[in-house]
Amino acid sequence: MVKSLALSSLLAILAGLIAFQYYITSVPSLEQPIKAENARYVDNDNSLLVSMVGSDGQSFTIGLRGDIVEKPEEAALFFISHPDIVPYVYWPGLRSNDEKRVTKVLSQWAENLNNPTTLEDRFTGTVHENDYPNADTAAHRIYSLLKNRN
Repeated sequence: MVKSLALSSLLAILAGLIAFQYYITSVPSLEQPIKAENARYVDNDNSLLVSMVGSDGQSFTIGLRGDIVEKPEEAALFFISHPDIVPYVYWPGLRSNDEKRVTKVLSQWAENLNNPTTLEDRFTGTVHENDYPNADTAAHRIYSLLKNRN
């Protein structure tokens, strides 16, 4: 009796940990319209970060690390799904399903822009101009890189 109670308790704890791990590594579905906020370029890490915020206030931080100018196909994607609860940085694999889900969130953001047909014309320039680039420009840079890679 004690062994079966201990085993069932252990299984319940493991199921809880698996559910928690899925929760902090999943790509959230943000409420429309999605806005890009708080972009930052970190020169010494070669990291570009941008926070996407849904209309319900939920934030989702997306970033790329690596040489996004010379070798964009090797830039690693990372994201933080629930920064208020657990500031866990998740690094999905290149061309993975999680990367495609992030691309989908960014495509929803792009659809909310005033004129998505001129998206490429709207975002010309480089994100290396200063340490705090325009959030829309940074989001577009990440979106175009992921869209081309997937």
